[in-house]
Amino acid sequence: MRRVLAATGVAALTSVIFTGVPAQAAPGATLLADTNRSGTVDWADQTGKGKWTQSRGAIFLPNLDDDAKRCKVTEEDLKNHAIAVDERLAACNDAQDDVLNGAQDAQDFAPLRTMPRNTRADGTIELGANQGRYARLWIERDGTWTSLGDKGTLTAAELRKGVKLGLEGRDVIRDKAVWDGTVTVTLKTGGSTDSVQLRVAPLILQNDLKAPSKVVTSKPISPGLDTGYQEFVDGLKAAMKAANLPDEALQVVANDDRWFQDIFEPTTASMPGPNGKPQVMRVLLRSANYRPGMEFEGVYYPPALRPAGRVVFSALRGPDVGVVQQYTAERTEAVDDSLNSTGNYESLPPYRGHELGRPLFGSTQARMPDPTFAKMIGDQYAEPVIIDTSWLAVGHSDETVHAIPARNSRGWTLMVADPRLALDVMRKATKDGHGGAVLFEGTSERDKPTIDQALADQDFLARNETAAKHIDTQLAVLTRETGLSDRELVRVPVLFQEFRWPQLAAATDELTASGRITREQLTALGERMRTGQAPDSIFVAHSAGIPNGISLGGGVFGAPDPHGPRVNGVDLFKAKTEQALTGTAVKIKWVEDWDFLHAGAGEVHCGTNAFREPTRADWWRA
Repeated sequence: MRRVLAATGVAALTSVIFTGVPAQAAPGATLLADTNRSGTVDWADQTGKGKWTQSRGAIFLPNLDDDAKRCKVTEEDLKNHAIAVDERLAACNDAQDDVLNGAQDAQDFAPLRTMPRNTRADGTIELGANQGRYARLWIERDGTWTSLGDKGTLTAAELRKGVKLGLEGRDVIRDKAVWDGTVTVTLKTGGSTDSVQLRVAPLILQNDLKAPSKVVTSKPISPGLDTGYQEFVDGLKAAMKAANLPDEALQVVANDDRWFQDIFEPTTASMPGPNGKPQVMRVLLRSANYRPGMEFEGVYYPPALRPAGRVVFSALRGPDVGVVQQYTAERTEAVDDSLNSTGNYESLPPYRGHELGRPLFGSTQARMPDPTFAKMIGDQYAEPVIIDTSWLAVGHSDETVHAIPARNSRGWTLMVADPRLALDVMRKATKDGHGGAVLFEGTSERDKPTIDQALADQDFLARNETAAKHIDTQLAVLTRETGLSDRELVRVPVLFQEFRWPQLAAATDELTASGRITREQLTALGERMRTGQAPDSIFVAHSAGIPNGISLGGGVFGAPDPHGPRVNGVDLFKAKTEQALTGTAVKIKWVEDWDFLHAGAGEVHCGTNAFREPTRADWWRA
């Protein structure tokens, strides 16, 4: 048992959360939590306290942040890719020990209170059987918080006065079949027993309608990896300025893995707090990218997680920012590690019947992400919407659709990549006498056909029609699940490249150069394509994928410059996109990402991440 002196902020907290408690003695053992979710504990919490429901029941946080910034990551840690290091780093958080970690730590405890009772007998307070791995009890004694672990003794003197307690969450729901998120706390004294049931707060994915408070991106540190970086980051800063985000809202982390969208997915967890203000914690989900042990050129490389993912521990974890690491090494051949990158995990904003929104990710029986990570996402608050991304080389849901503000009943719609629209724009240009305009002018692209040359290429037309049909399949799911109509969608021009299995070997260097999809991933995918276990061709955006941008708040959307054909100085793909957004609240700011991101099969969204306002901090009222 450890005792730590409560700081001033903690003492102030306890004086707030237990206000309104009557001084009269309880008739028997009486234990209360914030069952009515008011932010205080009093007699109004008596009804329904024993069984948690969606409409009533106390809530606690998973205390996975690092309020005292004690969880250090050394240079040796970053160099050592052993999974044992990842497990140790992930285990370090405020719930790891029975010490109060900083003055703010107790604010992450859910309040409990025993009502004063006339008794001469000591009592006990305890968690349900085997629940100590998920929660910990604390007691406040004379300004000092003391850990009780999963059970403790309360003296008769304390029971006569009434006891202030706290419940600290130690984990999140990872699989409801293993733990459904509830814990039961039981008070026993003088032959009398009373219990309350609490549930851990769900991890709620951010949605792109909410403004970011922080945008995170990388800065390459190795020579030769920064081609196009300065143009990209300058464009990102300009777009952020247009959204009135201050300079300090951009956090640049030195890291050669430029795909910051792919290494963690931000979520929020929250519970009722004092004065009606929710207590909110960010919980970053590290991507489940896992490489099994392998031998290469006579050297054995042990199993490893994506090294860049350790940035969540070294640069982002801290006060009110926690981390969850979830993966399994027990995978079938259908688990494609590229789909484990968190660019595959997005959120649809709230709509009728789904007031917290819904997770969105790509998966099929042929190509799927880590099943334990997907299970964790699906067991939080809403059934995910799952679309087919198996036809995309990288396989992420952010490659083709993006939620944007709209003036409709739900307040949002989807921006959608549309190859047919791109072809229509080109056909109109030819009809208007501009068939000599060049695609990808001013870029490092090797093949720069004119519009007429591209339209005369039957393979070019066929592959874009095939990509369009794949997107049709995605939209059939999305419109069915959300109720969006086709006329509400905002379609923007995007052309696609196609790689069939026999072409993959020749394209491997091109597709894997940036690290977005690794050589191992592409080799495994190619073998499954060859044997008919995966689609026989895969696609990447040929012109920049316009929906694969970043929402920056205030309707500002940082979109990748498509480098479409230009007529009289006007980029026809840009012009068509801006026309499609007429009548919406979206303001496009074009960002140059061709060399830094697009050439590596990604775009602005893939190279950034963001801390956004919670989808709904008071989720229990939804």
